[in-house]
Amino acid sequence: MKGGGLAGLPELSKLATRRDRLILPLWCYALIGSAVSTASSIKGLFSDEASRAEFVEGIQAASGAIALYGRVGGTSLGSITTWRTLVLGAVLASVMSVLLIVRHTRAEEQTGRQELVAAGAVDRRAPLVAALQLVIGVNIAVGVIIGAVLPLTGLGAGGAFALGLSMAGCGIVFAGVAAVCAQLFEASRSANAAALSLLGGFYLLRAVADMSEGSTWLLWASPIGWAEQVRPYDGDRWWALAVPVVASVLLIALSLRLLDRRDFGSGVLPSRPGPVYAGRDTLGTLGLAWRMHRGSLLGWSIGILASALVFGSFVRDVGNLLDSDRVQEIMESLGGSQDMADSYVASIVGVFGILATVFALTVIVRARAEEAGGRIELIFSGTPSRAAWILSHLTFAMGGAVVLLAVAAFGMGLSQGLGAHDVGGALADVFGAVAAQLPAVLLITALAALLFAVMPRWTAAGWGVLGLSGFISLVGPQLKVSQYVLDISPFTHVPKLPGNEVVATPLVVMGALALAGLAATLVAFRRRDLFG
Repeated sequence: MKGGGLAGLPELSKLATRRDRLILPLWCYALIGSAVSTASSIKGLFSDEASRAEFVEGIQAASGAIALYGRVGGTSLGSITTWRTLVLGAVLASVMSVLLIVRHTRAEEQTGRQELVAAGAVDRRAPLVAALQLVIGVNIAVGVIIGAVLPLTGLGAGGAFALGLSMAGCGIVFAGVAAVCAQLFEASRSANAAALSLLGGFYLLRAVADMSEGSTWLLWASPIGWAEQVRPYDGDRWWALAVPVVASVLLIALSLRLLDRRDFGSGVLPSRPGPVYAGRDTLGTLGLAWRMHRGSLLGWSIGILASALVFGSFVRDVGNLLDSDRVQEIMESLGGSQDMADSYVASIVGVFGILATVFALTVIVRARAEEAGGRIELIFSGTPSRAAWILSHLTFAMGGAVVLLAVAAFGMGLSQGLGAHDVGGALADVFGAVAAQLPAVLLITALAALLFAVMPRWTAAGWGVLGLSGFISLVGPQLKVSQYVLDISPFTHVPKLPGNEVVATPLVVMGALALAGLAATLVAFRRRDLFG
């Protein structure tokens, strides 16, 4: 991996680092900040052994908590911090690795930029090696920083480094997985989808292993399980870190071998030719949008449904898991109700509202990619109008968000209702809470669409709008920021349901603003020039 004989490697490494100079700090902050803030929060929430023991007992009795986060290794602050941080941190590091590797390899090759680079004195392996060096270095740096910072919160240094490096090990393994997928598939979307699907499969395998007392051996079949087997603050099994190291080396060697055996611009697996004639469901601009977004919508629906089922199963145990004055204060600020179950449902529904908006923005960004790639010029050379094209994507952006919210309500209401033996009542409560999220979701989607229509090269700024709104909504109440700041987020004006009264005025205003934004989007997109 030193790559001393690879021509162009130092320059490509600098280029990759420069391209990610903004996004890498955000990823690092998310990984490190979540670990440190979790450790600090747990220290403040459970200051004595008795409260921690009671909390751990509640977790061991809640199958949903075990499926989501894994099992707790003990009652110490370090063990609870590890339980809350390790699995989700490993998943986040893996997602980061997959997206960065594919971005710097297959995506560059697909757009033709890597062909220009290859025209110079650059070794064919150099782009892949440069991407791997960057991602592996970032994962190791994050792991070391977590190990160095967590002791400042009062946790032991040994367990802190074991926690950080186990998360980094999982991220590095999926860097290797992404490198292999980038050689197998011709399109970056396919490579990302394959690698992230494997991540989801390994996560489910890890959940099954944690939930079944007699199936813990299955943890060795999942890279996320390998991270758990290091057992930070529960023995610190350093030797278990050798497993992801060996797996990463083998995956990287395989990716380099596959790179040498395939043609430039193609994948090892041949792309499937499309049908000679379009089907009825893919005719016109709406059919094209359906063809582009249906796979993504299906994947999101499956993920949202699985998450909703898990979170819904927590409702019956929420009183035991959150039996702390400080936790109740936090849940009340997020859920707006004195009843802990209602506050919990309202807070989780708020998260699903943000996730539905994320999907809507991916559709808008994909529409911008079609313009930047020059593909919509071919469409507009025929009979389709600009209004029909933009409306087709807006239909799937907003309609897809509605579908995801409905799926979330069904999954959470069903799971909650089965536990409480009142499926009908639970579904009604959760569907009402989810419906209240819709105006805020549509408003942010309309703002992102308006950015695309007016300033297409600033379409990605929609992520900033969503990120700021989500941060204010989720973290602002705990930081006790001014109400003027909280009011910036559309999600602040959503009634916290169930358990509170519905105030219609904010919902009507946000809905009217969303409609005005859509109208302005149609007018602006019809009048502006196309930009590459």
